[in-house]
Amino acid sequence: MHVTSLLGWSATAFSMMKRMSSAWRTPARPVRRTATNGRIGHNRRYGEHMYTISAISKAEYWRFLLTHSTATYQQTPEWADARRAQWEPELIGWFDQNDSICAAAVLRYRRIPGTNRSFVFIPQGPLLDWSDPEIADQLAALGAYLSSRGVFGVRITPVVTLRKWEAAAVKAGLANPEVDRLLDIEPTEVNTVGFGLRRTLRAAGWREAPDEKHSDASYPRFNFWLNLTGRTEEAVLARMSKTWRNSIRKAERAGLDVAVGSGEDLSVVHRLCEETARRNDFVAHPHNYFKAMWDALGDDFPGHFNLFIAYQDGLAIAANATAQVGSWAQGVFAAKSTERTNARPSNALYWVEIRQALADGAELFDIGGVKDTLHEEDPAAGLVRFKAGLGADAYEYIGAWDLPLQPQMYAAFTRLLPLYASAAARLRSITAGLSTSRHR
Repeated sequence: MHVTSLLGWSATAFSMMKRMSSAWRTPARPVRRTATNGRIGHNRRYGEHMYTISAISKAEYWRFLLTHSTATYQQTPEWADARRAQWEPELIGWFDQNDSICAAAVLRYRRIPGTNRSFVFIPQGPLLDWSDPEIADQLAALGAYLSSRGVFGVRITPVVTLRKWEAAAVKAGLANPEVDRLLDIEPTEVNTVGFGLRRTLRAAGWREAPDEKHSDASYPRFNFWLNLTGRTEEAVLARMSKTWRNSIRKAERAGLDVAVGSGEDLSVVHRLCEETARRNDFVAHPHNYFKAMWDALGDDFPGHFNLFIAYQDGLAIAANATAQVGSWAQGVFAAKSTERTNARPSNALYWVEIRQALADGAELFDIGGVKDTLHEEDPAAGLVRFKAGLGADAYEYIGAWDLPLQPQMYAAFTRLLPLYASAAARLRSITAGLSTSRHR
Protein backbone atom coordinates (compact mmCIF):
# COMPACT_ATOMS: atom_id res chain seq x y z
CA MET A 1 0.00 0.00 0.00
CA HIS A 2 1.32 3.45 -0.85
CA VAL A 3 2.09 5.54 2.24
CA THR A 4 -0.09 8.48 1.20
CA SER A 5 -3.15 6.26 0.87
CA LEU A 6 -3.08 5.62 4.60
CA LEU A 7 -3.86 9.26 5.21
CA GLY A 8 -5.91 9.85 2.11
CA TRP A 9 -9.09 10.17 4.14
CA SER A 10 -7.63 13.05 6.14
CA ALA A 11 -7.67 15.55 3.27
CA THR A 12 -11.42 15.14 2.95
CA ALA A 13 -11.95 15.15 6.68
CA PHE A 14 -9.92 18.28 7.31
CA SER A 15 -11.48 19.97 4.29
CA MET A 16 -14.84 19.39 5.94
CA MET A 17 -13.57 20.88 9.18
CA LYS A 18 -12.12 23.84 7.26
CA ARG A 19 -15.56 24.57 5.79
CA MET A 20 -17.07 24.27 9.26
CA SER A 21 -14.43 26.63 10.62
CA SER A 22 -15.19 29.22 7.93
CA ALA A 23 -18.89 29.01 8.70
CA TRP A 24 -18.25 29.60 12.40
CA ARG A 25 -15.55 32.23 11.97
CA THR A 26 -17.11 34.87 14.18
CA PRO A 27 -15.04 37.39 16.07
CA ALA A 28 -13.54 35.98 19.26
CA ARG A 29 -15.36 36.91 22.45
CA PRO A 30 -14.08 40.37 23.47
CA VAL A 31 -11.48 40.14 26.20
CA ARG A 32 -10.55 43.20 28.21
CA ARG A 33 -6.84 44.04 27.85
CA THR A 34 -4.91 45.35 30.79
CA ALA A 35 -1.32 46.15 31.59
CA THR A 36 0.07 45.24 34.99
CA ASN A 37 3.67 46.22 35.63
CA GLY A 38 4.19 46.26 31.89
CA ARG A 39 2.58 42.84 31.34
CA ILE A 40 -0.12 42.67 28.73
CA GLY A 41 -2.51 39.79 29.30
CA HIS A 42 -6.05 38.52 29.05
CA ASN A 43 -7.87 39.72 32.15
CA ARG A 44 -11.12 38.09 33.20
CA ARG A 45 -13.02 38.74 36.41
CA TYR A 46 -14.98 35.88 38.00
CA GLY A 47 -16.81 36.77 41.19
CA GLU A 48 -14.35 38.51 43.49
CA HIS A 49 -11.26 37.02 41.84
CA MET A 50 -9.27 38.25 38.88
CA TYR A 51 -6.61 36.34 36.98
CA THR A 52 -4.49 37.51 34.08
CA ILE A 53 -3.11 34.85 31.76
CA SER A 54 -0.25 35.73 29.46
CA ALA A 55 2.72 34.19 27.71
CA ILE A 56 5.84 34.03 29.87
CA SER A 57 9.52 33.48 29.27
CA LYS A 58 11.33 30.18 29.70
CA ALA A 59 13.19 31.56 32.73
CA GLU A 60 9.93 32.72 34.39
CA TYR A 61 8.37 29.37 33.66
CA TRP A 62 11.22 27.35 35.21
CA ARG A 63 11.25 29.53 38.33
CA PHE A 64 7.62 28.59 38.93
CA LEU A 65 8.02 24.99 37.79
CA LEU A 66 10.56 24.21 40.49
CA THR A 67 8.13 25.34 43.18
CA HIS A 68 5.37 22.96 42.09
CA SER A 69 5.41 19.58 43.82
CA THR A 70 3.85 17.52 41.01
CA ALA A 71 5.62 19.10 38.01
CA THR A 72 6.95 16.50 35.58
CA TYR A 73 9.15 16.61 32.49
CA GLN A 74 5.98 16.60 30.35
CA GLN A 75 5.35 20.17 31.51
CA THR A 76 8.83 21.48 30.72
CA PRO A 77 9.69 23.83 27.84
CA GLU A 78 12.40 21.40 26.75
CA TRP A 79 10.00 18.50 26.25
CA ALA A 80 7.57 20.83 24.49
CA ASP A 81 10.37 21.66 22.04
CA ALA A 82 11.02 17.94 21.52
CA ARG A 83 7.37 17.47 20.47
CA ARG A 84 7.29 20.58 18.28
CA ALA A 85 6.93 18.51 15.10
CA GLN A 86 3.45 17.47 16.27
CA TRP A 87 2.42 20.34 18.56
CA GLU A 88 3.24 24.06 18.63
CA PRO A 89 4.06 25.01 22.25
CA GLU A 90 3.32 28.12 24.29
CA LEU A 91 4.32 28.87 27.89
CA ILE A 92 1.69 30.70 29.93
CA GLY A 93 1.29 31.88 33.50
CA TRP A 94 -1.68 32.82 35.66
CA PHE A 95 -1.17 36.11 37.54
CA ASP A 96 -3.27 37.18 40.51
CA GLN A 97 -4.34 40.70 41.44
CA ASN A 98 -0.90 41.33 42.95
CA ASP A 99 0.77 40.36 39.66
CA SER A 100 2.23 37.25 41.31
CA ILE A 101 2.38 34.08 39.25
CA CYS A 102 0.15 31.43 40.84
CA ALA A 103 -0.03 28.80 38.10
CA ALA A 104 1.57 27.88 34.78
CA ALA A 105 1.25 25.50 31.86
CA VAL A 106 2.82 24.35 28.63
CA LEU A 107 0.12 24.57 25.99
CA ARG A 108 0.46 22.35 22.93
CA TYR A 109 -1.46 23.65 19.92
CA ARG A 110 -2.52 21.45 17.02
CA ARG A 111 -3.88 23.63 14.23
CA ILE A 112 -6.47 22.34 11.78
CA PRO A 113 -4.83 22.68 8.34
CA GLY A 114 -6.10 25.64 6.36
CA THR A 115 -7.92 27.23 9.30
CA ASN A 116 -7.17 29.53 12.21
CA ARG A 117 -8.65 27.01 14.66
CA SER A 118 -6.66 24.81 17.05
CA PHE A 119 -7.00 22.06 19.60
CA VAL A 120 -4.87 22.42 22.75
CA PHE A 121 -3.41 19.64 24.87
CA ILE A 122 -1.90 20.22 28.33
CA PRO A 123 -0.09 16.98 29.30
CA GLN A 124 0.21 16.31 33.04
CA GLY A 125 -1.05 19.80 33.70
CA PRO A 126 -1.84 22.60 34.01
CA LEU A 127 0.28 23.29 37.08
CA LEU A 128 -2.45 24.57 39.36
CA ASP A 129 -3.07 24.07 43.06
CA TRP A 130 -5.99 21.71 42.57
CA SER A 131 -7.11 22.12 46.19
CA ASP A 132 -7.45 25.91 45.78
CA PRO A 133 -11.08 27.02 46.34
CA GLU A 134 -10.64 29.39 43.36
CA ILE A 135 -9.81 26.56 40.95
CA ALA A 136 -13.05 27.07 38.98
CA ASP A 137 -12.12 30.73 38.38
CA GLN A 138 -8.62 29.77 37.22
CA LEU A 139 -10.01 27.20 34.78
CA ALA A 140 -12.57 29.72 33.51
CA ALA A 141 -9.74 32.18 32.85
CA LEU A 142 -7.98 29.46 30.83
CA GLY A 143 -11.10 28.89 28.75
CA ALA A 144 -11.41 32.62 28.04
CA TYR A 145 -7.75 32.91 27.08
CA LEU A 146 -7.95 29.98 24.67
CA SER A 147 -11.24 31.14 23.14
CA SER A 148 -9.59 34.46 22.29
CA ARG A 149 -6.91 32.53 20.38
CA GLY A 150 -9.24 30.51 18.15
CA VAL A 151 -9.07 27.30 20.18
CA PHE A 152 -12.16 25.09 19.77
CA GLY A 153 -11.29 22.57 22.49
CA VAL A 154 -8.73 21.86 25.21
CA ARG A 155 -7.66 18.64 26.91
CA ILE A 156 -5.98 18.47 30.31
CA THR A 157 -4.49 15.49 32.16
CA PRO A 158 -3.89 16.76 35.71
CA VAL A 159 -1.59 14.84 38.04
CA VAL A 160 -4.45 14.38 40.49
CA THR A 161 -5.36 11.01 41.97
CA LEU A 162 -8.65 9.46 43.02
CA ARG A 163 -7.55 6.28 44.78
CA LYS A 164 -4.39 4.65 46.08
CA TRP A 165 -3.61 0.98 46.63
CA GLU A 166 -0.45 0.17 48.55
CA ALA A 167 1.81 -2.49 47.07
CA ALA A 168 0.75 -5.05 49.67
CA ALA A 169 -2.92 -4.60 48.73
CA VAL A 170 -2.14 -5.02 45.02
CA LYS A 171 -0.14 -8.19 45.67
CA ALA A 172 -2.99 -9.58 47.78
CA GLY A 173 -5.40 -8.85 44.91
CA LEU A 174 -3.13 -10.62 42.43
CA ALA A 175 -3.15 -13.68 44.68
CA ASN A 176 -6.96 -13.69 44.97
CA PRO A 177 -8.63 -15.53 42.03
CA GLU A 178 -11.88 -13.66 42.70
CA VAL A 179 -10.28 -10.27 42.04
CA ASP A 180 -9.99 -9.22 38.39
CA ARG A 181 -9.27 -5.46 38.62
CA LEU A 182 -7.66 -2.89 40.85
CA LEU A 183 -11.07 -1.31 41.27
CA ASP A 184 -12.28 -4.56 42.83
CA ILE A 185 -9.92 -3.94 45.78
CA GLU A 186 -10.75 -1.66 48.68
CA PRO A 187 -8.44 1.35 48.22
CA THR A 188 -5.87 2.17 50.87
CA GLU A 189 -6.61 5.88 50.47
CA VAL A 190 -9.26 7.99 48.75
CA ASN A 191 -8.36 11.50 47.60
CA THR A 192 -11.29 13.85 48.30
CA VAL A 193 -9.57 16.61 46.30
CA GLY A 194 -9.72 14.45 43.18
CA PHE A 195 -13.41 13.64 43.55
CA GLY A 196 -14.15 17.30 44.29
CA LEU A 197 -12.26 18.34 41.17
CA ARG A 198 -14.35 15.98 39.04
CA ARG A 199 -17.50 17.68 40.31
CA THR A 200 -16.00 21.12 39.64
CA LEU A 201 -14.99 20.18 36.10
CA ARG A 202 -18.41 18.75 35.24
CA ALA A 203 -20.18 21.82 36.63
CA ALA A 204 -17.97 24.06 34.44
CA GLY A 205 -18.77 22.16 31.23
CA TRP A 206 -15.75 19.86 31.08
CA ARG A 207 -16.25 16.22 30.10
CA GLU A 208 -14.15 13.09 30.43
CA ALA A 209 -12.14 12.62 27.24
CA PRO A 210 -12.83 9.62 25.00
CA ASP A 211 -10.38 6.75 25.26
CA GLU A 212 -8.11 6.89 22.21
CA LYS A 213 -5.60 4.04 22.05
CA HIS A 214 -3.28 5.59 19.45
CA SER A 215 -3.66 9.26 20.31
CA ASP A 216 -0.65 11.22 21.58
CA ALA A 217 -3.13 13.30 23.61
CA SER A 218 -3.94 10.40 25.95
CA TYR A 219 -2.54 9.24 29.26
CA PRO A 220 -2.83 6.03 31.31
CA ARG A 221 -5.50 6.08 34.03
CA PHE A 222 -3.61 3.79 36.44
CA ASN A 223 0.01 4.43 37.41
CA PHE A 224 2.56 3.13 39.89
CA TRP A 225 4.62 5.42 42.11
CA LEU A 226 7.59 4.35 44.19
CA ASN A 227 7.91 6.47 47.32
CA LEU A 228 11.57 7.37 47.95
CA THR A 229 11.04 10.03 50.62
CA GLY A 230 13.58 9.59 53.40
CA ARG A 231 14.56 6.14 52.17
CA THR A 232 17.96 4.57 51.67
CA GLU A 233 18.87 1.94 49.10
CA GLU A 234 18.59 -0.68 51.86
CA ALA A 235 15.08 0.51 52.76
CA VAL A 236 13.97 0.34 49.12
CA LEU A 237 15.37 -3.18 48.78
CA ALA A 238 13.55 -4.24 51.93
CA ARG A 239 10.20 -3.22 50.43
CA MET A 240 10.77 -5.32 47.31
CA SER A 241 9.44 -8.84 47.04
CA LYS A 242 11.85 -11.73 47.47
CA THR A 243 11.43 -12.53 43.77
CA TRP A 244 12.49 -9.01 42.85
CA ARG A 245 15.63 -9.09 45.01
CA ASN A 246 16.54 -12.50 43.62
CA SER A 247 16.16 -11.15 40.07
CA ILE A 248 18.63 -8.34 40.79
CA ARG A 249 21.15 -10.89 42.07
CA LYS A 250 20.48 -13.15 39.08
CA ALA A 251 21.29 -10.26 36.72
CA GLU A 252 24.57 -9.75 38.53
CA ARG A 253 25.47 -13.46 38.27
CA ALA A 254 24.58 -13.42 34.56
CA GLY A 255 27.32 -10.83 34.00
CA LEU A 256 24.90 -8.06 33.05
CA ASP A 257 26.57 -4.68 32.62
CA VAL A 258 24.52 -1.48 32.90
CA ALA A 259 26.13 1.49 31.15
CA VAL A 260 25.20 5.16 30.91
CA GLY A 261 23.88 5.88 27.42
CA SER A 262 24.58 8.85 25.17
CA GLY A 263 23.37 10.37 21.93
CA GLU A 264 25.55 7.87 20.07
CA ASP A 265 23.38 5.02 21.37
CA LEU A 266 20.06 6.19 19.89
CA SER A 267 20.06 3.60 17.10
CA VAL A 268 20.41 0.87 19.73
CA VAL A 269 17.61 2.43 21.77
CA HIS A 270 15.39 2.64 18.71
CA ARG A 271 16.01 -1.03 17.86
CA LEU A 272 15.08 -2.11 21.39
CA CYS A 273 11.93 0.03 21.35
CA GLU A 274 10.89 -1.50 18.03
CA GLU A 275 11.31 -5.02 19.46
CA THR A 276 9.23 -4.01 22.48
CA ALA A 277 6.53 -2.55 20.24
CA ARG A 278 6.27 -5.69 18.10
CA ARG A 279 6.04 -7.88 21.20
CA ASN A 280 3.32 -5.75 22.81
CA ASP A 281 1.37 -4.85 19.65
CA PHE A 282 1.91 -1.11 19.46
CA VAL A 283 3.76 1.14 17.02
CA ALA A 284 7.22 2.35 18.02
CA HIS A 285 8.27 5.96 17.70
CA PRO A 286 10.61 6.70 14.78
CA HIS A 287 14.33 7.30 15.22
CA ASN A 288 13.90 11.09 15.00
CA TYR A 289 11.65 11.00 18.09
CA PHE A 290 14.58 9.73 20.16
CA LYS A 291 16.92 12.24 18.50
CA ALA A 292 14.56 15.08 19.49
CA MET A 293 14.33 13.63 23.01
CA TRP A 294 18.09 13.56 23.39
CA ASP A 295 18.53 17.05 21.94
CA ALA A 296 15.93 18.42 24.38
CA LEU A 297 16.79 16.50 27.55
CA GLY A 298 20.23 15.01 27.09
CA ASP A 299 22.59 17.95 27.57
CA ASP A 300 21.29 21.26 28.93
CA PHE A 301 18.11 20.09 30.66
CA PRO A 302 17.77 21.98 33.98
CA GLY A 303 16.53 18.81 35.68
CA HIS A 304 18.04 15.32 35.44
CA PHE A 305 17.86 13.01 32.44
CA ASN A 306 19.35 9.52 32.61
CA LEU A 307 19.65 6.90 29.89
CA PHE A 308 20.84 3.43 30.90
CA ILE A 309 21.51 0.45 28.63
CA ALA A 310 21.93 -3.15 29.78
CA TYR A 311 24.52 -5.29 27.96
CA GLN A 312 25.36 -8.97 28.14
CA ASP A 313 28.51 -10.13 26.35
CA GLY A 314 28.56 -6.82 24.49
CA LEU A 315 24.98 -7.13 23.20
CA ALA A 316 22.48 -4.42 24.19
CA ILE A 317 19.37 -6.20 25.47
CA ALA A 318 17.41 -3.46 27.29
CA ALA A 319 17.29 0.32 27.75
CA ASN A 320 15.44 2.62 30.17
CA ALA A 321 15.34 6.41 30.52
CA THR A 322 14.12 8.70 33.29
CA ALA A 323 13.64 12.45 33.60
CA GLN A 324 13.47 14.33 36.90
CA VAL A 325 12.09 17.77 37.72
CA GLY A 326 12.55 18.87 41.30
CA SER A 327 11.98 15.82 43.49
CA TRP A 328 9.77 13.98 40.96
CA ALA A 329 11.48 11.34 38.78
CA GLN A 330 9.54 9.70 35.98
CA GLY A 331 10.11 6.94 33.50
CA VAL A 332 10.33 8.19 29.91
CA PHE A 333 10.54 4.78 28.23
CA ALA A 334 11.50 1.19 28.96
CA ALA A 335 12.50 -1.19 26.18
CA LYS A 336 13.66 -4.79 26.18
CA SER A 337 14.89 -7.21 23.54
CA THR A 338 13.25 -10.56 22.96
CA GLU A 339 16.70 -12.12 23.47
CA ARG A 340 18.29 -13.18 26.78
CA THR A 341 15.33 -12.23 28.95
CA ASN A 342 16.46 -14.76 31.57
CA ALA A 343 19.30 -12.36 32.44
CA ARG A 344 16.66 -10.13 34.09
CA PRO A 345 17.76 -6.87 32.40
CA SER A 346 14.59 -4.98 33.40
CA ASN A 347 15.19 -5.66 37.09
CA ALA A 348 18.80 -4.56 36.78
CA LEU A 349 17.90 -1.36 34.96
CA TYR A 350 15.15 -0.33 37.39
CA TRP A 351 17.48 -0.91 40.32
CA VAL A 352 20.13 1.34 38.74
CA GLU A 353 17.47 3.97 38.02
CA ILE A 354 16.26 3.89 41.62
CA ARG A 355 19.80 4.32 42.94
CA GLN A 356 20.35 7.23 40.54
CA ALA A 357 17.04 8.86 41.54
CA LEU A 358 18.03 8.63 45.21
CA ALA A 359 21.40 10.20 44.42
CA ASP A 360 19.62 13.01 42.54
CA GLY A 361 17.37 13.76 45.52
CA ALA A 362 14.14 12.29 44.16
CA GLU A 363 11.34 11.71 46.64
CA LEU A 364 9.04 9.94 44.19
CA PHE A 365 9.66 7.75 41.14
CA ASP A 366 6.72 7.45 38.75
CA ILE A 367 7.36 4.13 37.02
CA GLY A 368 4.50 4.39 34.56
CA GLY A 369 1.07 3.16 33.69
CA VAL A 370 -0.70 -0.19 33.66
CA LYS A 371 -4.05 -1.55 32.59
CA ASP A 372 -6.71 -2.08 35.24
CA THR A 373 -6.33 -5.84 35.34
CA LEU A 374 -5.27 -8.39 37.92
CA HIS A 375 -6.65 -11.44 36.14
CA GLU A 376 -4.11 -14.25 36.16
CA GLU A 377 -4.77 -15.12 32.50
CA ASP A 378 -4.33 -11.53 31.28
CA PRO A 379 -0.73 -10.94 30.12
CA ALA A 380 -1.06 -7.26 31.14
CA ALA A 381 -1.33 -8.36 34.77
CA GLY A 382 2.33 -9.36 34.58
CA LEU A 383 3.35 -5.69 34.45
CA VAL A 384 1.18 -4.98 37.50
CA ARG A 385 2.92 -7.83 39.35
CA PHE A 386 6.35 -6.53 38.27
CA LYS A 387 5.69 -3.00 39.58
CA ALA A 388 3.97 -4.06 42.81
CA GLY A 389 6.86 -6.46 43.47
CA LEU A 390 9.21 -3.50 43.19
CA GLY A 391 7.40 -2.00 46.18
CA ALA A 392 5.52 0.69 44.23
CA ASP A 393 1.96 1.73 45.06
CA ALA A 394 -0.85 1.92 42.49
CA TYR A 395 -2.84 5.11 41.87
CA GLU A 396 -5.91 5.90 39.83
CA TYR A 397 -5.66 9.30 38.16
CA ILE A 398 -8.56 11.63 37.52
CA GLY A 399 -7.93 11.01 33.82
CA ALA A 400 -8.12 13.25 30.75
CA TRP A 401 -10.77 15.97 30.59
CA ASP A 402 -11.92 18.08 27.64
CA LEU A 403 -13.54 21.50 27.51
CA PRO A 404 -15.38 22.07 24.19
CA LEU A 405 -15.13 25.79 23.42
CA GLN A 406 -16.82 25.40 20.02
CA PRO A 407 -18.99 22.30 20.57
CA GLN A 408 -19.75 21.44 16.95
CA MET A 409 -16.16 21.67 15.77
CA TYR A 410 -14.95 19.87 18.89
CA ALA A 411 -17.39 17.03 18.20
CA ALA A 412 -16.18 16.71 14.60
CA PHE A 413 -12.53 16.77 15.70
CA THR A 414 -12.93 14.13 18.40
CA ARG A 415 -14.70 11.85 15.91
CA LEU A 416 -11.84 12.23 13.44
CA LEU A 417 -8.93 12.15 15.91
CA PRO A 418 -8.98 8.36 16.50
CA LEU A 419 -9.02 7.78 12.72
CA TYR A 420 -6.17 10.22 12.22
CA ALA A 421 -4.18 8.74 15.12
CA SER A 422 -4.69 5.19 13.87
CA ALA A 423 -3.62 6.15 10.34
CA ALA A 424 -0.62 8.03 11.72
CA ALA A 425 0.35 4.96 13.74
CA ARG A 426 0.22 2.81 10.61
CA LEU A 427 2.31 5.41 8.78
CA ARG A 428 4.89 5.36 11.59
CA SER A 429 4.98 1.58 11.33
CA ILE A 430 5.96 1.83 7.66
CA THR A 431 8.44 4.68 8.07
CA ALA A 432 9.99 2.99 11.12
CA GLY A 433 11.29 0.23 8.88
CA LEU A 434 12.81 2.77 6.52
CA SER A 435 14.36 4.65 9.44
CA THR A 436 15.77 1.45 10.94
CA SER A 437 17.51 0.52 7.69
CA ARG A 438 19.14 3.95 7.57
CA HIS A 439 20.41 3.88 11.15
CA ARG A 440 21.73 0.33 11.45
